[in-house]
Amino acid sequence: MLRYLTIEGVKRALPWSRGLSGLLFLVLPLVAVAQEPRIRAAPTGQKPSEYWVELEEVPSAWARPVGGKPVAPRAVEEARMSPAKTPAWQTRYTLGPGDTLNFSVYDRADLARENVQIAPDGTVSYLQAVAIRAQGLTLDQLRVRLEEELSKYQKNVKVIITPSAVASKSFAIIGRVKKPGSYTLDRPTSVLEAIALAEGIQVGTVRSSAFELADFERSFVARKGRKLSVDLARLYYEGDFSQNAFLEPDDYIYMASSLENEIYVLGEVREPGRRKMPVKLTLARAIAEAGGFTDVAYQAKVLLIRGSIHQPVTQVVNVKDILQGRIADVTLENRDILFVSKRPFELAERVLDTAVITFMQTVTAEAMNQEYNPILGGGGAVNE
Repeated sequence: MLRYLTIEGVKRALPWSRGLSGLLFLVLPLVAVAQEPRIRAAPTGQKPSEYWVELEEVPSAWARPVGGKPVAPRAVEEARMSPAKTPAWQTRYTLGPGDTLNFSVYDRADLARENVQIAPDGTVSYLQAVAIRAQGLTLDQLRVRLEEELSKYQKNVKVIITPSAVASKSFAIIGRVKKPGSYTLDRPTSVLEAIALAEGIQVGTVRSSAFELADFERSFVARKGRKLSVDLARLYYEGDFSQNAFLEPDDYIYMASSLENEIYVLGEVREPGRRKMPVKLTLARAIAEAGGFTDVAYQAKVLLIRGSIHQPVTQVVNVKDILQGRIADVTLENRDILFVSKRPFELAERVLDTAVITFMQTVTAEAMNQEYNPILGGGGAVNE
């Protein structure tokens, strides 16, 4: 730690310097002034390892432009989305590849064409109007576009378009349902209706007793890469129909499994992912089994997420204190999530959404691949 230096201290330490007292008297104030910013910023701990973990994150969005005033940090994008009572696609349907249309011209029955499908590239052709872009347009917008093109060949042409089949919008459901896959979204469809279309939850039997294989606490609905604010456990077990949201195109439902004895070690570790837990594990050992921290990991604190991902119980664990024997290691439970951030944080709320998104991406990819990394023995992935 830096300390102020006095004249008497110099004399006692360096006897030969007594003749330089006058010179030091003039120089030392200048040295003290030069050191003042460093002295004010000096930490109060005994050594760096005692204070660095308590430093708060400095937002990267803070910048000091030429004008001098700092710019406020950018707002953190909310990782969860609230479902709309009426999805936009229901009020303004836009066409896409797979939709089938019927075309006709007013007072010209001979020019009618039925079941014309929009091509995979999003275009459609009718009479002399060839490869007209239809994707993203409403029926009225496409009609105007066709009339503009056909007016080059006919006068006062009035095109009539009616939908024959709607197939461009879809959603997916994966995990512990009887028929996972992609389903056409051709009408308003709620979460429960989607599960019904997949013929319900998978059921297992133990000693002639049936039980469902889905873990609703870890199941979720995803939209545009973010978690929809729908608590499937409340919907399924409590009958809370406020959670029965209507789906939108490209939504997907993940039904987690209730069978596996597993944990997730995610974020800045060298081998992130789902890991089997055949024996009781502690937090420090789980991180070690996941290959340890990466070079950019915030190693001091790890976020432990336990219970439902909709209403999780969180705990920030100081791994440094565990390794130095100051606190006891934390025993993990089935389906715990460990998240290692690459940026310092003090409160769990700062990284909870990032951890949940990482969990969603991981379980979705693994559900598609049906692979996992065993925490003991071996190395490579094996089939579940």
